[in-house]
Amino acid sequence: MVTLQVYIAEDCWSCQETRRIVADMQRQFPEVVFELCDTTHTPLPELVFATPTYVLNGRIIALGNPTRELLRQKLMDAYERE
Repeated sequence: MVTLQVYIAEDCWSCQETRRIVADMQRQFPEVVFELCDTTHTPLPELVFATPTYVLNGRIIALGNPTRELLRQKLMDAYERE
């Protein structure tokens, strides 16, 4: 199972775009489990120190928002490895 956890914060100026990116990817990859984790309500794991942070199957793949093209490629690669 491919899981993408995306850590955001209420006071993060770029996290509104993060929400849009995640929504776009959810439509394109319905088989992927997406978790939007608001750090206001979710304790941060040790590996996360900034928002937004994209964690794919337990590994950080982006600090800050990646391009949709890059994220799409990372999700396709992860799905093919499953």
